[in-house]
Amino acid sequence: MEKKNVHFGGVLAGILVDQVTSFVSSLLIGTIYITSNHIGPSEISKVYADTPILAIYLLVGLFCTGLGGYVSASVAKRDAYFHASIIGVVGAAIGFYYSFANAEVPLWYHLTGFVAVIPAALLGGHAAFLKRRRANPGKPSGSGPKPD
Repeated sequence: MEKKNVHFGGVLAGILVDQVTSFVSSLLIGTIYITSNHIGPSEISKVYADTPILAIYLLVGLFCTGLGGYVSASVAKRDAYFHASIIGVVGAAIGFYYSFANAEVPLWYHLTGFVAVIPAALLGGHAAFLKRRRANPGKPSGSGPKPD
C-alpha cells in the first residue's frame, strides 16, 4: 500500500470552508426560523422538536461538508478522495463531540449525520476529481507521481 502525503493546506482549507459555511448557514437558518415563528429565548428547545427544520439543518450541513471535501481535494491537487475523506472524518469527530454537548437534539439527527458525513465529503472530493480530469483530458487518471 502506497503511503499518502497529506497536503495540510488543502485539509485546513477544507475544514475552514466546512466549519465556516456550516456555522453561517446554521445561524441564518436559525435566525429566520426563530423570528418567523416568534420563538423566545426560553422556548429555544422548540427548534429541536421540529423535524422539518432539523432535516434542513442536516442537509445544509452535509452540503457544507461536501463543499469542504471539494475544496480540500481542489487545493491539494492530488489524492482527491484521500483529502476529502479527511474532511469527512474531522466532520464526524466534531459531530460526535456535539452529540454529547447537545442532548436536546434527537438521536436520529446525530445518527444520520454521523453515517452521512464521510460520504458527503467524498462526494465533494469526487466532484473535484471529475473537474480536474475534465481539465486534463489527455492525462490518464492516476498518471504522474501522485495518483488519485
